[in-house]
Amino acid sequence: MKKILFLVFVCSFQLTFAQEFFRLKADVSIKDKLATGAYRLTVGKVYYDKPSLTLIYKLHFPQQETIIIKDTTLYRLNKNDSLLASQSVTIMNEFSIFHLSLSGRLADYGINSGKINGVYKVEKVEKEADGRIVTTWKVVEKRLVKILGKIKMANIDKKLDAIAFYDVSDKLLSQQFFKDYVNIKGVIFPRQVTQISYNSDGTQNIQQTTYKNIAIDETGEDNIYNHPTPVVVLPKSGNSPK
Repeated sequence: MKKILFLVFVCSFQLTFAQEFFRLKADVSIKDKLATGAYRLTVGKVYYDKPSLTLIYKLHFPQQETIIIKDTTLYRLNKNDSLLASQSVTIMNEFSIFHLSLSGRLADYGINSGKINGVYKVEKVEKEADGRIVTTWKVVEKRLVKILGKIKMANIDKKLDAIAFYDVSDKLLSQQFFKDYVNIKGVIFPRQVTQISYNSDGTQNIQQTTYKNIAIDETGEDNIYNHPTPVVVLPKSGNSPK
């Protein structure tokens, strides 16, 4: 009996361990339609390393460059890996579709876990005629009630179909739509993501991202996944006037 229980434990442990995915790579194509009416196309590859929370884009069109997003900073490098620019970003990689998909948490956008666990709670759940389950989440964290608005999610077959973000006055800020899901080694990932951002003047920016040749936990290319973060040298401050 003890031997049987031991084997069950080992099998359960192996199954759990096997689902701890840590890397994702894909060909990426990003089409932007800006509020000005201009169009922009970006093509390359995307790499995500979950243990280091590092997101890397190796782009070859419209120009060859590398974009590294880590912590709260975005770095742009030219084809020679020289730093072109850096800037702060507000969205953490822990809430990217790469991290959420590898963690199996894309269905609720990670709201029930991680750093924002407890910030929101379910206010309402509705089932639409087409079978979509629409969940409205409201902020319950007192410090954030006057800063963050509600979030609405639509799920089909336990997959995230759409998500909408609102401000505190219930004005729609942005929407994302997730289509063409694929199962790769147990990772459920959408091959097309469309984001619509609404500006204060009523105009909108539309971005459609398509992923192909998705690879999970591949070996090799460590030099890309572990690309060193550039060192930003701050200018020396001058002497203050006396």
